[in-house]
Order: sequence, then structure tokens, then C-alpha cells
Amino acid sequence: MEDFCFLQDLNQPKVEATLPDGLLSVPLLRHQKIALHWMLHRETRSGYCLGGILADDQGLGKTISMIALVQMQKFLESKSKSEDLGNHKTVALNLDDDDDNGNGGSDKVKHSGESDDTKSIPEVSTSTGAFSRQRPPAGTLVVCPASVLRQWARELDDKVAEESKLSVLIYHGGSRTKDPAELAKYDVVLTTYSIITNEVPKQPIVDDDETDEKNGEKYGLSSEFSINKKRKQTSNDGKKGKKGRKGIDGSAIDSSAGALARVAWFRVILDEAQTIKNHRTQVARACCSLRAKRRWCLSGTPIQNAIDDLYSYFRFLKHDPYYVYKAFCNGIKIPISRDSVKGYKKLQAVLKTVMLRRTKATLIDGEPIIKLPPKLIDLAKVDFTAEERAFYTQLEAESRSQFKAYAAAGTVNQNYANILLMLLRLRQACDHPLLVKGFNSDSIQNSDSVGQVSVEMAKTLPREMLINLLNCLETSFAICLVCSDPPDDPVVTMCGHVFCYQCVSEYLTGDDNMCPAPACKEQLGADIVFSKATLRSCITDGLNGSPMHPQFFEKSVLLQDEYSSSKIKAVVEILQSKCLSKNSIPELQSSIGCNETFLSSEETFSETVHSGISAVKRTTVYSNSVADGPIKAIVFSQWTSMLDLVERSLRNHNINYRRLDGTMTLAARDRAVKDFNSDPEVTVMLMSLKAGNLGLNMVAACHVILLDLWWNPTTEDQAIDRAHRIGQTRPVTVTRITIKDTVEDRILSLQDEKRKMVASAFGEDQSGGSATRLTVEDLRYLFMA
Repeated sequence: MEDFCFLQDLNQPKVEATLPDGLLSVPLLRHQKIALHWMLHRETRSGYCLGGILADDQGLGKTISMIALVQMQKFLESKSKSEDLGNHKTVALNLDDDDDNGNGGSDKVKHSGESDDTKSIPEVSTSTGAFSRQRPPAGTLVVCPASVLRQWARELDDKVAEESKLSVLIYHGGSRTKDPAELAKYDVVLTTYSIITNEVPKQPIVDDDETDEKNGEKYGLSSEFSINKKRKQTSNDGKKGKKGRKGIDGSAIDSSAGALARVAWFRVILDEAQTIKNHRTQVARACCSLRAKRRWCLSGTPIQNAIDDLYSYFRFLKHDPYYVYKAFCNGIKIPISRDSVKGYKKLQAVLKTVMLRRTKATLIDGEPIIKLPPKLIDLAKVDFTAEERAFYTQLEAESRSQFKAYAAAGTVNQNYANILLMLLRLRQACDHPLLVKGFNSDSIQNSDSVGQVSVEMAKTLPREMLINLLNCLETSFAICLVCSDPPDDPVVTMCGHVFCYQCVSEYLTGDDNMCPAPACKEQLGADIVFSKATLRSCITDGLNGSPMHPQFFEKSVLLQDEYSSSKIKAVVEILQSKCLSKNSIPELQSSIGCNETFLSSEETFSETVHSGISAVKRTTVYSNSVADGPIKAIVFSQWTSMLDLVERSLRNHNINYRRLDGTMTLAARDRAVKDFNSDPEVTVMLMSLKAGNLGLNMVAACHVILLDLWWNPTTEDQAIDRAHRIGQTRPVTVTRITIKDTVEDRILSLQDEKRKMVASAFGEDQSGGSATRLTVEDLRYLFMA
């Protein structure tokens, strides 16, 4: 499935940097030394864009490479006594458009002996309501998903030598400082994307972007969702400038700016930078508004949806001229649309100047850059029961009929989100019919106080308002405003904005609870976030457009609480056979069906996909499993409601597990990861794809099970590489469970096309595949219409 990984890599420098002794507690691998030299060069060159994109494959140690950069820069500056670090700060600020009067000062870690003028909070201008532009100079800011915040802290503590420790602050939670001068005392400040979104004043859509996107429509380049987003923006145009703020590159700082936005950062690092891939989201605009000279994007999957993802990185990096959308379209997007082969070659030339990318198959002087245990990817196709097949067949027929009606009327694009919703239901039906029915289908209903308080609040709302909120979830607005994807476990806020429950959960678990929708300043709470099931239960009269499901379902055996779907039965059988205790015979068997295949160790460990089979039964002996500890597995699903159902089956079968999803607090996630990695009795980790595919190190597992397919195969790759990464000592087996003769077969084919697009952009493929989302032809294929 990872064909592009075996072809040409984007950029392969070979010069290594030598890190002085006493800076790190672990040695750098050769490819990390090469990355360090390349990053030092990028940071010390003249001009704009002092930084770049480190796009190494997942699991190759990008975090350690970046820590080495921080340490090396600190070492070089301390070695040069004649060079005033404050001058560096002045240069950095002068390079940013809105920091013409850069504030000088020492770049060293500050303690109680600082001068008062450095520590003081800037005054508010009475004429503009904006803060003055003087910001205390600070060190490195790392912005990352909440799930890896504490992992960054552990890495900074464990991997840095004792005599060269960095001062590190985790900037998160309600008790965090409001004083920007306090942040300037630390070498490294760690925070999350949600806090950045809340502390950087909301940015209006820049008119140039709007115009450029309109100009791009004639080339088929605009987002399918742009109509809806433009409609929302129109209603917010009158709000611009109310507090004296300007556009994303304006000079004024909003008086509501938090401490992070009032600091002159020496370096900003975006970990899992694909979080800002949609340049129109508030999180992307907030990150671009941070003030720093050195800027870095870390991502093993920098392109997920389309080439347009790259524009957001260029904008953050200030990569001239492509940080201007018009130049990006004229120089990159339009050439690709006209001639994909020539266009992608031009894109590769642009990326080679700013991006370093290596895969696990990259060779340096004929040798792999890293020697990892092999990985086997198994495609295990199981069949529905008779009841499940009848349910799915009727649902698919209804969906196909509706799509044909849209196609006949020529309204496919206008109903794009509705069509994605129909596809969502088909995909959920492959996991478990209950997900489609809505029973037990949303996380809020099953999450203690959160569900109950929202139900109580919904009961007090007028019926008309409930209907409007439900329509937001089930009609053309059903796009998550955080991730810009069709929402998983969709919820709607009182202010009418739709999110994935996991995407919005981070705004509910702390004090950073401002709605992340553009131009919205409503405060969120558990009582004003509603699921479809909650809204339906509070509307006594029937609604047009209620969720599609066959009528016989009401009396079907599928509705019973104890019912396990075919996929759940399959995953339990796999776990029972693979997750053996340390003292068990290290033999892995699976009994999904009657076919049997015996593989030699070489064949088992090869990078292959077994497709087109209805059953898999395999016996493999691992000679080192006893010595390496108990065999553990990670089970991924993109729907927390599916994890709820799997969780029930694991309890019934006495399988000891932990769970990690976006609804959990940081402390709860940290405990779950520690238990899984250290407790030999905990053999299974249930993970949501969104919460668990980013940054986590889970090398305690040597099996990965994917319960459902995601549009972007890169998201699945990230999930797999939680286990297949540096530190893994055993072969990793990946099992992708799909249902045969369903939409999942067709999604697999589309995933292959998506991989070709990514490969073409990185120069890892010679075909120059097209970069698209789901086109009309894609949709026809998926619905077999």
C-alpha cells in the first residue's frame, strides 16, 4: 500500500552535523545528524523563511532532531561571547511584517534578575484598543496536539543530558500564567493548537484570499465547501476592525490577545503541522500570526487532501513568493491542473528548497537510514451475517437512489456534504448497524455528565431551535470547522457550529472554551453541545429527512444490546489469538473462516498486502517474543461509538485494555498510555483514529488493527507508525478488517489514487497523478451509480 515509499525521495543531502558531547543523553542516528546540518543551514541563511518543513516519515525521530537543533543553537550562542543574543531578536522581529520596531534584549533564559521593562505587560493604546508592539523576547515555542503534549515534555527531559538541561514550561490548563514575561524565562514552552487558537485574536478572512479562490474556480481548484464558508464569512464582514485589529498580517495586537501572542518567539515549531492544512481555519490563521524569526513545520504527512495543503505551510513559513495565495495558484496549482507531469516537477523544485523528507525505505550510500523490524499488512475481508447484509443492502439501495436523483438534477456539488453524510452511514454500517440507527451512536450520550447536561438543556429549548440545530448536523453545513472533514460523532453547538465531538472536546475539558469557529466568540460548555441523538430525543414530532435506515431494523436482532457485529467478532478473535501473555507459547493464530495459509518467517515479515481473500488463518512463530515482553495490540476506529461497542465485547471476554480518545483529559490519556506501555496485564489499547494517530510512541505494541477505512490513507499510515517506529524490536503486523462486497472495497481503490497524488508531489512517483478530493466521478464509483 505504500508504493511511493520505495521510489525517489524529495531531497537527500548527506552532510552531517556533529553535536558536541554533553548536550544529549542519546546519540543521534546518521539521518538525524544530516537533518540537524540541514536545519542549521536553513536557520542561519539570509533572507526570509528561516526554517522549513521536516517531513520525515512517521517514526524516524523528528522530535529528537528538533531537540538537537534547539540544543545546538543554544551551544553555539553561548560559545560566541562577542555576539549579543538580543541582536538576533531584533533581526527576527524586523523580518515579521508587524514588528518593525523589534524589541531587543537577551535571548538567554531569564530569571528573577530581569529588568522591569522586560517583565511589564504592554500598555493598551486608548486610541486603537491595541497593545503596543513591544514583546519580551523568548525562546522556542512548540505547538502540538494535546495527545502528545506530555510526550514532548518527557522527550525533552529524557533525551537531554543532565548537565545541559533545558528549562521547559507546559503552557496548558486554567492555572497557566497570563504574563508574557513569564514565558520568556523558559528555553522551551509547550502548548496546544487549541490554546493558540484561543490566545491569538480571531483573524478575519483576508480579501485577497477570497478573490484568489474565486479566480481559481475556473480551473476547478476551489474547495467544494467554499460556498458554505463564503456564505458564513459574508455575515461576519461587518465585524472586522471592531477592536482595532487588522488582517492576518496587520500590525495591531488585539487587546484580548493572550500571553502567547504577546511574545517575540525566537523559534516556533508546529508538530503534526497538518493540523493547519486548511489555511482558512482559525487554527491556521492563529499560527501564522505568531511572531518569530525561525519557523518549522514537522509532519510525516504534509499532504493529506490536496496540493492546497502546502499553501498553509508556505504561509506560516513566509516562503516567498508562495505565501501569497495568488502566487501559489499561478506558480503551483494552475500549472498542475494544466499539465500534471510538468506541474509536479515544478512543485518538486519548489519543495526541495524548503523541505527535507526521508522515508523508512530511504537509502544513504546504499544503506537504509534506519533498520526497523519488518511490517506485514494483512487485508482481512470478512462477511456480513444475513441480517447485517439485508440491512446494508437496503441502506445502500436508498443511498444510491438518492445520489442518482442528485446526479440527474445536476445538483451533486450543491449537495456535496449530504452525499458525504450518506457515505458516512454506509461506512458505519460496515462496522455495526447500531452506528447508523443512532442508538448508542454518539459519544456524548455515553459520557456521563456531558450527555446528561446537554439533554437537560435541550429539553428547555424551543422546538424550532432544536429543528434548526438538527438541520445543521444533517444538511449542507455538516462539515467540522476544526478539521474541515465530514464530522465523526458529529455535534452542534448552541451557536450553530458543527464539529467532530473529539475535535471540540479539547475546548470543553479546560478553560480554553471559546468556540473555534471563525468570528465566533461564544463560550462552549458541556451543556450547549448537542448530538443528533440528543436532539432527536427532544423532538416529539417526526422530522423530514430523518436518518435513513430500513424499517425492519426496529424489530431486528441487530438492535439488541448484546449483539456483536461481524467486525467486532473478528477483532475479538484476532486479539484472543495474538495478545498472549508473556509465558504463553509465542504462536499467533487467527481463525476468521476456514482458509489456511502458512508463511515462512521471511514471507510473513515482507511488506505485502493479502487482498481478495475472505478469510485469513496464519501461524507464525516469533522466537524473541518471550524475551521482549507480552504481545500487545492497538485497535483503531475513527468512531468513538464503535470503540464503545468493542469495549463492551472486550469486557465480556475478559481482555484487559485501556482506551485513548479525544474526549479524555490530558491526565487520563497520559495514564492510559503509561499503563499500556508498562503493565504486562494490559494487552490492548483502544484508540480513536484522530486522537491516536498523532505523535504517540506505542512501541510496546507489535500488532495494529484498523477497524474502518479513512479517506486519507496517510491518516492510517500515521496510526500504524505509532508502533512501527524507532524503538520497536519486533515485527509489526497490521490487520485491516473490511467487509467484502461493500463500499469499503471501493474506498480501498480511492486510497490508492490518493497515494499516487502524494507520491507525485514529493517526487516519489513518475506518473504525475492528479490531486483531487472526491470528484463527481469518484462519488459515482462509490455509489455504483
